[in-house]
Amino acid sequence: YQRRVRGVSRKYRPEQLANLIMDAHNMLPRREFTATELRLNYILKWERLMDFGMTYFIVKFDKSKKEELLSVGRTSMSRIDLSPPHDILKTWHWTSVQGWHVNWEVEKLTFEVDSDSFTFSCNSAYIKVVHEYIGGYIFLTIRKESDTELDKEMFYKLTGGWQ
Repeated sequence: YQRRVRGVSRKYRPEQLANLIMDAHNMLPRREFTATELRLNYILKWERLMDFGMTYFIVKFDKSKKEELLSVGRTSMSRIDLSPPHDILKTWHWTSVQGWHVNWEVEKLTFEVDSDSFTFSCNSAYIKVVHEYIGGYIFLTIRKESDTELDKEMFYKLTGGWQ
């Protein structure tokens, strides 16, 4: 078993790994949990993971010579170096994205942030998929309250520009 800690790879022997598991198990409260409580606890811990809700695409930006990762999530999208240690090069929050446009003929997406423009092509999926993710997350960001009725027209406008 191998674990990465701050860029350093550390290997565990099986007995060390067993001790780590037992230590974590002993730290649990000494009471019986229902199956529902265990599932809820698992989901809450899963949602706290750093990469929760992130979708990754291999893209090539126009001004770059190499492929990179584009991480699209609930609050932002990030440009990540594809080679280890996978440094985050730039992060754009949805509130700062002023607009985006897809050129369907050459399959490139251009987005504007703070008077800068970035264009990329997607090598791991059809550009429509990236467009739908961006539109969906921007829709969730601009939506006022979660318990109000969905503005279907706005949702289709943001995610369905390919039709």
